Amino acid sequence: MLVKEFISETNRNQMISILLKHYKVQTVKVKTKSMKGHAHFNVDAGTLELSTRYKTIKTSQVKEFLITILHEINHAMDAKTFGWKLFKEKYEMEMNLQVTNGKDPYEDNKYEIQAEEFGQKLWKTWKSKFKKDGLM
Repeated sequence: MLVKEFISETNRNQMISILLKHYKVQTVKVKTKSMKGHAHFNVDAGTLELSTRYKTIKTSQVKEFLITILHEINHAMDAKTFGWKLFKEKYEMEMNLQVTNGKDPYEDNKYEIQAEEFGQKLWKTWKSKFKKDGLM
């Protein structure tokens, strides 16, 4: 049995496309950008920004990659539900609330908690599907 040591850029992009379509946010533009993590959802631009550092994904990075992509897709889903502008306002109001309460504006933000739970809950399901489909 051949074990892949990494996921190619083509397969990575195909996986992201499948996820965006599945969660009905396929209109989100995908761009690459220099950044530390795997990805970031830019609510102002309505884009999923992928790190140029991770053109290929090592097998040891699959869990973190899938959780992050699903996390950011959850933000895109919220933006679609509320509209980009209203979601940004709601997100910033939540940040301000957390600061007012002496908490961390990111870690204690209900939208971040929800997105992280979404990624943590679903990454194994998608890993199995992508493995079955030969993308990893």
